[in-house]
Amino acid sequence: MTNEILPIVLVVCLVILTIVLVAVAINLIGVLVEGKKVLKKANTAVDKANLVIDSTQEKIVGILNPFHSLSAFVTNFTAGLKVAEGFMSFVNKDKDKEKDQIDAKDGE
Repeated sequence: MTNEILPIVLVVCLVILTIVLVAVAINLIGVLVEGKKVLKKANTAVDKANLVIDSTQEKIVGILNPFHSLSAFVTNFTAGLKVAEGFMSFVNKDKDKEKDQIDAKDGE
């Protein structure tokens, strides 16, 4: 009698385990499908965020370009003033020499 019960118990256990494993596999497939949907939505959100960032960056660059040009103008203007200052000091140096010579002649 015990010989007849053991195979029946083993078959019942195998059937129950098979049913449980099939149920777990179906749940796992469902979870993976939902995960795929979530990842698609996340990718869409990231793509939209990148588009917003790109357009915002282009607008900021467009706004800042005149300021960069102004900065270059100020830098070049300053350099021009230094050149003009050097030229004026060169011209005035000759005048100072002439003035010193005139003062020296007047003093004699």
